[in-house]
Amino acid sequence: MSVSLLRGLTWTQALGLLLVGLISAAAVRIVRNVYLHPLSKFPGPWYAAATSLTSAIVSWRRAEPQWLLGLTRKYGTDQPIRISPSILLFPRPSALKDIYSDPACNFKPELYGTGALGPPHLFTTRDGEAHRRLRKALGGKQWTIGYLKKNWEPRFDDQIRLFVDKMTDHAERKEVVVLSDKVAEFAADIMTILSFNEPWGFVDNGRDERNLLASWRAGLDFFGIAVRWRWFRQHILANDRLSPYFLPSADDRTGMGYLVAQADRQVKMREARMEAEGEGFCMERPDYLQYCLEARDESGLPLTPMQKRGHVTLLIQAGADTTATALGSTLRFLLLQDGGRVLVKARQELEAAERAGKLRSDPIAYEEARQHLPYFGACIKESLRLNPPATNLFARQTPSSASSSSTKSAAVRGGVSTVGAAPKRIDGVLVPPGTEVTSNAYVVQRDPEMYAPDPLTYRPERWLEAEAETEGGGRRAAEMEAAQFVFGAGPRQCLGKEIATMELWKLLPQMVRCFDMELLEAGEYVVAGGVAYNRGLRVRLSRR
Repeated sequence: MSVSLLRGLTWTQALGLLLVGLISAAAVRIVRNVYLHPLSKFPGPWYAAATSLTSAIVSWRRAEPQWLLGLTRKYGTDQPIRISPSILLFPRPSALKDIYSDPACNFKPELYGTGALGPPHLFTTRDGEAHRRLRKALGGKQWTIGYLKKNWEPRFDDQIRLFVDKMTDHAERKEVVVLSDKVAEFAADIMTILSFNEPWGFVDNGRDERNLLASWRAGLDFFGIAVRWRWFRQHILANDRLSPYFLPSADDRTGMGYLVAQADRQVKMREARMEAEGEGFCMERPDYLQYCLEARDESGLPLTPMQKRGHVTLLIQAGADTTATALGSTLRFLLLQDGGRVLVKARQELEAAERAGKLRSDPIAYEEARQHLPYFGACIKESLRLNPPATNLFARQTPSSASSSSTKSAAVRGGVSTVGAAPKRIDGVLVPPGTEVTSNAYVVQRDPEMYAPDPLTYRPERWLEAEAETEGGGRRAAEMEAAQFVFGAGPRQCLGKEIATMELWKLLPQMVRCFDMELLEAGEYVVAGGVAYNRGLRVRLSRR
């Protein structure tokens, strides 16, 4: 009977019924998410609770940090805020340890398994135990600051000298320099030196070699949408027939797929060289590609081809532009703040250290800068606080049952567990099992209590004041350091933290030492897909 009724409908009537059905289904889902969901008791905008598409749109419009900070002003920071049907944002630094250092929460939700960044790697590994094993295989002394100083700092120095020479050429010709681009080129060369033993020539040639930086940035908006929009993840990216039209491919000429192709090319070239040279192959100073190819798991087996390519892709993706963001933001703050007052003060400290014979190296040695330029260090910390390079939703999932993490995905429907489990307490708040919980560097590093009375102001002195208070018996410096979420926290903290730190402490003081900088355009700090970069910082240099 129903079939005969349908046969009597016109195409217009059939489409109308279909539209009514879709609208009704959407309305039911919205009502359920907003009013009947286990997270409905938590504050947050109804439109965010209704659908994860909201978060995707905010990310696509490149307004996520400002939106999240605005929510904390509206709802406060003393309780989590519901920013998506299944995600709670914890705005206070005191929640970081509960979320990221508790082994029970070391499981990433499905938003990390989209494939939007290419082959699976350390960052996208969801299971905590699988991540531990992979990190153990890929980690090691090569990531420590001691190893970097001993084995790689001279190569950093060579690249800094080249950078200074190129900037001197611009200064002599009185050319306008897009400094945000130039420091990105420097960071990209450092990444390729460490990863592949040779710079790709970004600084020497004064351009974005192999379109690496542009490709990374081109892929960020899609990455932001893919990891935030649940329906798109579950029905498009998880569909074997549809996903190839959206996910990165090594045939792509730009975006993440192009970076995957570059990683594959590097692996193939090195493996071919190793095979050709046989036992005669030897690297006096192994680069990170070589460490990856020689890595062994706990059973003594080498990594799979996909794991090798995934890790090298991560080196390319994470090694250049994020550090460049920190470099560019610090320079912008130095030039902008109080009409250049901060820059003058940083230069005075540097000149005093030079007169005292404390800066004997050229370029400035890492340890010299760390020991004798405390105000400059405070400037770096303050720029990282206000302009974190990765201000993403680094979500974790609260335990959904007493079973192992490998069974969690089967026990969860819609982000909340369908089996019995005890709620998880985060920052004093009980959270339902199977909930996605996150913090955000842009938000927690502007905490109104931690950084009172001026959390939104660039003021490097706050770090020196905190250290002085600590020397008097207080704990403020340690608390502020613990609140820094720039490189993540817990067992998944960024492996490349010390590399970025060395670049910041070496290049920035050397730039201030060598050049006067006239600010022409401040440019902007852009966040796309939860990852930041700088553009349009234009200056005119003059050699000191």
